[in-house]
Amino acid sequence: MTDKWKYKSVSLKNSTYSMLNDLTKTLVPGIELSNAKAVELLILDKNKTECSSGDNQEKHYRKKKNN
Repeated sequence: MTDKWKYKSVSLKNSTYSMLNDLTKTLVPGIELSNAKAVELLILDKNKTECSSGDNQEKHYRKKKNN
């Protein structure tokens, strides 16, 4: 059973959901990702480009959240 404390869901417009489905096939060449994994990779990549130091993503997020 899924741990309800570990996962959340989001709602997307139909057009955005369609674009997400397209991305699942092209984000990682040769592999079709799940929608959830595609969103996760996109968020991690975006967050990584915004981190100015070598800190890991979670540490950076906590620092931004506490400010």
